Amino acid sequence: MEKLSTFSRIVLILKIMLSLVLLCYIFSVTFFIYFAKKETRFKIASDLQGTQISSYIFSILEKKFPKDSNIVLEKSVPYNKRGLYSEGFKLLDQAVRLNQKEHLGYRGWIKLNKLKDYKGAISDLEKLNKISPKYSYIMPGEDINYLLAISYQGSGNYEMSKKYYQIFFKETDSLLLHSIPHTYVNYGILLEKLGNYPEAMFQYNKSLKIGTYNFAESYYNKGILFEKMKLKDSAKICFEKALQQYDKGYRVKDIYNEVFNEIYREDITNKIEHK
Repeated sequence: MEKLSTFSRIVLILKIMLSLVLLCYIFSVTFFIYFAKKETRFKIASDLQGTQISSYIFSILEKKFPKDSNIVLEKSVPYNKRGLYSEGFKLLDQAVRLNQKEHLGYRGWIKLNKLKDYKGAISDLEKLNKISPKYSYIMPGEDINYLLAISYQGSGNYEMSKKYYQIFFKETDSLLLHSIPHTYVNYGILLEKLGNYPEAMFQYNKSLKIGTYNFAESYYNKGILFEKMKLKDSAKICFEKALQQYDKGYRVKDIYNEVFNEIYREDITNKIEHK
């Protein structure tokens, strides 16, 4: 038998070593997917959300832990983020059936922010209120009373909306309220629809006083109110300030969703051009 050259031996050894590394890798991945701690697999799958490996790990976890609602919920997230609501809500509804207390609020939030399904959001959030009256925060920065306020506002039930705004402002820490001045703007819009112009103006001015930045929404809606009051010069000044702040980036926005009562640059420029 012909002896292998030194170079051929090195190549053969490298091939064997690479094969061993690949086998170790395959073994490690397989072991992790099927035998690692549940919490570890859940975290990795969540971090890789939206990928095929994430979906596969969640499927394995769901088979082993069929009553764990958090697994089903996490499976729904990438679908709803991408707008694939048919698939997303099948999983989300399943998660709610497994644990209403934990997931009704999140489903209500999705209905409100993704679908603008105000009545559906009200149904979920009110049901959560009955199940757990002291359950306040749906997720970081999202208070159930505020979500109900804007859901009722969006559905046209202004009296119920006002009720929940008042609960929200009464029960929320003042330091937190200073970080979300747009809540006063939305409340002002509601009061304006109810015909309470002085109180609506007070809310717009309050949003300008407490915020770190003066947001375009505050000036824009203040300008709308001045228009209704036949104060055209004051309205124009507000619209011009709104445009300045909008162009600086001082506006309420969400890269994933259209925010409640969102304004666009064209809304402001149309007001200025028609003055």
